[in-house]
Amino acid sequence: MLKKQLTALLICCIWAFNAQAITDEETPPNPRYQVEIIIFETLALRGWTEEYWRPNPELIDLENALLPPEELPEEQFMLSEQVAKMTPEKGYRILKHSSWILEGKSEEEAQPIKIEVLPETAYESRLEGTLTFYKSRFAHVRLHLDLERKIPQRLIAAFAQNQHTEADFLPEFWRFELKEARKIKSGELHYFDHPIYGVLMQIQYQGQ
Repeated sequence: MLKKQLTALLICCIWAFNAQAITDEETPPNPRYQVEIIIFETLALRGWTEEYWRPNPELIDLENALLPPEELPEEQFMLSEQVAKMTPEKGYRILKHSSWILEGKSEEEAQPIKIEVLPETAYESRLEGTLTFYKSRFAHVRLHLDLERKIPQRLIAAFAQNQHTEADFLPEFWRFELKEARKIKSGELHYFDHPIYGVLMQIQYQGQ
């Protein structure tokens, strides 16, 4: 009787082990996507006084953000044609154009990657923030960016009035926040709008 019980137990253990092995083998890896962004400033001045810009927007947690993966070579970029059209003559200044291969992990597993543009001169803009890419039923992206931009000299009086303060109390630079999350499909071009700057983004499914 004991021998039969041990045999049955052994069979059950072997079956459970094999079933787990099959499950592990059939679990697909995270899907991979090419994720490309263009971050640009809008040179038109009207955005500065179109609405009230609250001072000191929310600080972004950069300490827990990962460094972005290695960028793809430019010949593999998807949005080069769009960048070529976004010239200063047409009212745009490109701050960053990057493209990476990212895994479509679950929302719980996905970690933000750090986005940063450091100024080369004292008057240029500074950008920092995070991009979080994840996959549930659809691919999703969360952007949280902070642009520090010098207040144009010709707008100081109008900007101070718009902000309900005195011109003498204005700092030299003002911070503008862009925070948005949305579902994004492979091959679609998305525009994240802001009166002062903006983001173009496209993803492309690369397989498992």
